[in-house]
Amino acid sequence: MSLQKVTAKQVAQKVINQEKLFILDVRNEDDFKNWKIEGKNVSILNKPYFELLDGIDEIVQQLPKEQPILVVCAKEGSSEFVGNMIVDAGFNEVMYLEGGMKTWSDHLEPVKIGDLTNGGSVYQFVRIGKGCLSYMITSGKEALIIDAVRTVDPFIEFANRNDYTIKHVIDTHLHADHISGARKIRELTGAQYWLPPQDAEEVVFDYNELTPNSFIQLNDTVIDIVYSPGHTIGSTSIIV
Repeated sequence: MSLQKVTAKQVAQKVINQEKLFILDVRNEDDFKNWKIEGKNVSILNKPYFELLDGIDEIVQQLPKEQPILVVCAKEGSSEFVGNMIVDAGFNEVMYLEGGMKTWSDHLEPVKIGDLTNGGSVYQFVRIGKGCLSYMITSGKEALIIDAVRTVDPFIEFANRNDYTIKHVIDTHLHADHISGARKIRELTGAQYWLPPQDAEEVVFDYNELTPNSFIQLNDTVIDIVYSPGHTIGSTSIIV
């Protein structure tokens, strides 16, 4: 068997589908402790790359023979090197993560979580590597995005693939620990951009004020706006 290259999307689907997966993470211990790939049926072993330069004899007994093995590193190269050693040791299903944990950090996986009574749908866009959630509401062939993360291509590509026109993009709040992709989506699609004015006193760009008096319609779906301060003073909830 030869070493297989897998994408962050392929790994995300395995995690979401709760498939059994053994991960050998060859990053240094500090990076591993900071964050890693996790899932219900995911087993993981951390062994820094520099400790495996002379071979994998030290960890061979800890690797499963009858289970897929995924090797990950920061950017890709180290995991490919170690993965080839594992294949040479006689293991059958061995993979390495294309682009390393950097691609895992940025990957967004759309997951359908519900249907609207008029035939529309609600999708969660899960940034599975960091636990961040964005949403897309669809009605007819129109779409609305809520709390878009900075990586906007997955939203655009999903909309294009399903013939949705992105009409609105909403940030429910402004907060220092996240970078929003909403303005970029507006720039690329011409969508209306909405933001709670209570959080926007110092912004220097144009936006539509998101308040309980806002009227946002998506095809034949009306979006209700509920001011719900707490996380930030401007935090706002969306009822579909």
